[in-house]
Amino acid sequence: MKVDILLSGAGGQGLMSLGKVIAAAAILENKFTTYIPSYGPEVRGGTAYCYIKISDAPIASALVENPDAAIILNQQSLNKFKNQLDKNCTLILNSDLIENKLNLSAKKIVYLPLNKIALECGDLKCANVVALGALIYLKPDILRQETIIGILKEIFSANNPMLNINIKALAKGREVAKTSQGLL
Repeated sequence: MKVDILLSGAGGQGLMSLGKVIAAAAILENKFTTYIPSYGPEVRGGTAYCYIKISDAPIASALVENPDAAIILNQQSLNKFKNQLDKNCTLILNSDLIENKLNLSAKKIVYLPLNKIALECGDLKCANVVALGALIYLKPDILRQETIIGILKEIFSANNPMLNINIKALAKGREVAKTSQGLL
């Protein structure tokens, strides 16, 4: 198994943190991984992104040209990366912030109201975790939900309300991906 992942959205949407969670979970599952963030001048509001590779074998190059999976949280990011999203990509788009799908040719496109779902879970900041829940449902060979929950428990103390909100968001992401009318 080898999977290349692109995460992109506005700076401040938690994609760098999400990338770290994914990479840490891969390591806990004894997989090889790379994590390449891009902050640059695009912090807080501009396009921020990261690439993650996960493999059962050593990784020769961290370069990701055409990801196997992508989470795109805003229109600006979709505009920037649309040419990398080919017919083999599983794509999760945030319908709350993306209106123009740009005639994408991805294999599987899931168009979900991630911001709305995150608010229903208790906090807008967990939209990234909702997307991760959808991703691990759509591509179950990447990571196990239990591993992600373990990482969340390491990040948030037991009495921090964000722990339960993020665990709920992860489960809700899986649920909406499973029953999604957003599947195009």
